[in-house]
Amino acid sequence: MASNAADDKDCPSRASSLPLLTVPYVFTQDRLLTTGEFLRAARERGHILTLDDLQDLHHHRLLPPLYHVTDDAIEGRRIPVVSPSMNFNVTRWTFEAAADGRLRDGTEDCSAAWPFKRPADKQSSEWWNGFVYSSWQLLHVGAAVSDYQFLQSSRQVPSGVRQRLAQQRQMTLALAVLATPYLPGVLGQLSLPAGVDQKRLREYRAAADVSGLLRTAGFDPAELEAEADFLLMQAQNDPLAKWLPLVRHASYRGWSRLRGEPLDAMWRRIAADVLLRAHEELATAGVVEPLPDLTGTSWHAPQHDRLTPRFEEAQTLERALAELGLSPHPKVILLIEGETERYHVPRLLAEFGVTGPQDVRVQHTKSSKINAHLIARYGAAPRVGRKLGDRWLLDASPTALLIAMDPENHFATPPQRERVRRNLQEAIREEVRYQDAEISQADLDFLVRVRVWGDDKYELANFADDDLLPALTRLAERQGTPRVSSATWEQDVRAELHMARANHYDVKVSLQRLGVREDKVELAKLLWPVLRDKCESEFVSGSVQTPVLKLVLEVREMVAHLAGTFAIGGDDPSAATRSPS
Repeated sequence: MASNAADDKDCPSRASSLPLLTVPYVFTQDRLLTTGEFLRAARERGHILTLDDLQDLHHHRLLPPLYHVTDDAIEGRRIPVVSPSMNFNVTRWTFEAAADGRLRDGTEDCSAAWPFKRPADKQSSEWWNGFVYSSWQLLHVGAAVSDYQFLQSSRQVPSGVRQRLAQQRQMTLALAVLATPYLPGVLGQLSLPAGVDQKRLREYRAAADVSGLLRTAGFDPAELEAEADFLLMQAQNDPLAKWLPLVRHASYRGWSRLRGEPLDAMWRRIAADVLLRAHEELATAGVVEPLPDLTGTSWHAPQHDRLTPRFEEAQTLERALAELGLSPHPKVILLIEGETERYHVPRLLAEFGVTGPQDVRVQHTKSSKINAHLIARYGAAPRVGRKLGDRWLLDASPTALLIAMDPENHFATPPQRERVRRNLQEAIREEVRYQDAEISQADLDFLVRVRVWGDDKYELANFADDDLLPALTRLAERQGTPRVSSATWEQDVRAELHMARANHYDVKVSLQRLGVREDKVELAKLLWPVLRDKCESEFVSGSVQTPVLKLVLEVREMVAHLAGTFAIGGDDPSAATRSPS
């Protein structure tokens, strides 16, 4: 930035920052910064400035420091500071200067004659420019730079800027006095500088006189909501604004690693929440009107973007993750039984684009003798949120339960399979009722499905004899099975497979009778290329016959259907698990 003096040399009238130092525990939760620290913090938020730039902004009163520590002690300037000892150098220096009468409000020296850079004849160990900034002033760097650029081109201060600068100054002072009672609640952490007694700090925070604090800062309580809304509207320019429903659940340790505009926007939301919390406390005391109730509103207000939302529809962490495709809950839980299925099904799902853990979780049950009630209750039962008409919004992405088994035990006949399905649906219905909600039969029919491979078990249902013969032969050869070298081997294999199909046996019966050791995993590996090519061919031709391919395509359709925000209830079958309009 070039250094050009402004035409108007009169300092605007502003509330003084000096009375803040009489407030107990002030600057224990927020920070006072040297010019170097301020420049580094500004850089983290995407503003690249130099000391010369900072001096120019001060020169034109666009961003004056909060305080100036001088060498001249004036008896009448002594301030009865209320401060414990602190380990932050600049904060300690500021309070010491105030007690000695050496501290000035940052707006007092309008000429800004005192240099920001160290003079050549001074050693770094014995010189400091004495300028002190508040971390809250980082909120105003972008506007100050923009105003300065306009000033350089037009040679005059834009209309209304002086009034806005005064408002910014008052906001900075208000945030400084309100930070101690409210900032820890927003950030989720309490700072304890050296010498600060935690018990007394907490007692002060609990009993803080908000009206008195705002009087000290020269800030009108009636402006709290308007200033907060303005900050929230500014934060809407954040490139990560669409991620706010998720980011608001992150800890300070997490989101503070952001840089540039996203970090700047987060601090605007934090500042807004500090102001709004003060407003809420004053509203309880009848000093100001309560904040608007945003529950059920169809329009978007700035306060919908609060970091700590105060309305029932605020998204839970699970719902926010689901809408961003990051839910820890799979859209489909797929229960399968055998080792061959365990090898084939996940790979086939991947071949058809269903790869994410948030899409489907394939669970191996090892046997068809399972009781899936716990999975149904705690894995597939919807997590119910707010009621909307005759429907209930969900607080987490819904999970469907799909069971694919051999036709045996509880899954042997259609009536048995239907009984399993109905029992699981009833378990989910009960779980939903425990949440004071209802779920429609259409929703249940979508969310709970039971499938078998057909009349035969997995290998015989999905592979023809011509598919199985080469695989069984290679398996026998690898094991050194004596019969594999017999001239009748192929005939024997086909005969055993025919017998197994006629009696709906497992393929392992054929293996035993052929003298081949059962090794379903190795058999699955040998059959995989055959299955992949067969399924690809059927899919391309539009003639899907293989049962496991039908299952995979059904899972893919369910995953696609369950993407987005969801609701349950109502009587319209076509609305099952879909978002309300």
